Amino acid sequence: MAHQDLQKTIKLKDYFMLGFGSIVGVGWAVSLNAWIGNGGGAVPALIGYAIATLIMIPIGLCYAEMTPAMPVAGGVVAFTTRAFGTLPSFIAGWFVVLAYINILPWEAIYINDVLSLLFPVLKSGEPLYVLGGAGIYPKAVIVGIILSCIVIGVNWVGAQLAVKVQTFCTTLILVAGLFVIIFGLLKLDLMNFLPLHNDVMNKGHSNFGGGLLTVLAMAPFFLAGFDTIPQGAEEGSSGLNFKNLGKVLLGSVLSAGLFYCLIIFSVGGAMPWVEFAGLERPAVSLMFQQLYPGMMGEFMYWLTMIGALAGLFTTWNGFFIAGSRLVLGMSRARLLPAFFGKIHPKYGTPMGGNILCAIATFAGPFIGIGLIDPLTIIGSSAFIIGWLFTALSCWKLRASEPDMIRPFKMPGGVGMAIIAVVISMTLFLITVIPSSPGYMGNVGMAYLIGWIVLGALLYIGSKKYRDSISAEQRIGYLFRAMRAEGEEA
Repeated sequence: MAHQDLQKTIKLKDYFMLGFGSIVGVGWAVSLNAWIGNGGGAVPALIGYAIATLIMIPIGLCYAEMTPAMPVAGGVVAFTTRAFGTLPSFIAGWFVVLAYINILPWEAIYINDVLSLLFPVLKSGEPLYVLGGAGIYPKAVIVGIILSCIVIGVNWVGAQLAVKVQTFCTTLILVAGLFVIIFGLLKLDLMNFLPLHNDVMNKGHSNFGGGLLTVLAMAPFFLAGFDTIPQGAEEGSSGLNFKNLGKVLLGSVLSAGLFYCLIIFSVGGAMPWVEFAGLERPAVSLMFQQLYPGMMGEFMYWLTMIGALAGLFTTWNGFFIAGSRLVLGMSRARLLPAFFGKIHPKYGTPMGGNILCAIATFAGPFIGIGLIDPLTIIGSSAFIIGWLFTALSCWKLRASEPDMIRPFKMPGGVGMAIIAVVISMTLFLITVIPSSPGYMGNVGMAYLIGWIVLGALLYIGSKKYRDSISAEQRIGYLFRAMRAEGEEA
């Protein structure tokens, strides 16, 4: 099997921008009123995201330890291969592939929806068809295809351009978010946080605790994205300090959680939260038009919308980078066909992975906003399964390979890994137990079961191809980049 190498151009600051930008995205600018409304108040939403950030720390620490120890394309696939072998690594990778092929059309859908808020002409006239109760309009489809081509093109020509786009857009998010926090706090009135709980969106929770649990059920989806860093770890620039890479990964999680909490506090205290929860989208932008009549309100409106669009591009671009590297790693281990292991001879990018991600991206404009909720909950569940397998691998390798080189060693050792396993398992159960506030619904469950069946058929059907070389050879191909790095050193 011929091998080509990925470009090695990503620096530590780029990894932070990749992780932070992939996590934060657009939710704070477009969905914040829904977060507060779903939780029945700004206070339950604030506490919910603070707790969610804290419970993500053990999971983030597992990734921070595993990523520098195995800096190869595939992330969780590499971790589980080393810890448990072929079948568990396929299961982990297959579910994370599901997460990525859900998030890519999700971004294409949402960027179209945000642009339609700015330019209503995109949804004028008769729809081509209706899907999930929402119309699919020809102008919006054309714009979605054009934007999809831009993201695909950026990732086709190399990681260096993709990370530059990521850094620029993440900087826009930070600037817009800073203005939102400052100008929200200038209007702060603690009475705006009252009542502490009111189920204004009829989510079925009768008290503060129920609202808090509802927020906790959805928060993991909006805290996912740090796992884009492991997928791109193989492309670290020469001389990269891998111990610091682990710190950057954890820092991206904590920074994103802090960003969310500051945004919720400043906006939740700037106007009565019940009134804010009832605003149309884009709620944050419309809030500033009310709070600051005149030029300042218009400036804040457009700044938050620019931040929203930048957030859509950071998550879209970040998950495109990660998704293509994941399938590359799976192909190297012969868990996916050889086509997905091809690297562009000129640009040094994953050709097969980019094509798969491009197909998922192009689907978005044709799906529309009506199916956004099933995509959200399925994506969240699939990410959590990836977290679970990473935590299990970290736990197993601490016991079976205590002397493995770990540039970053997480505090707490095995105990911390066990905590991460319990958290991941609990979060997953919340999405699949029908009586829980985060249940994915029957449509989502059918989708998940269908994906499991498809994966089983693929794994069984590819046995001959997988077994045509030894397990040692497959592992060697997966970890080839680590060997090459060691030889260079």
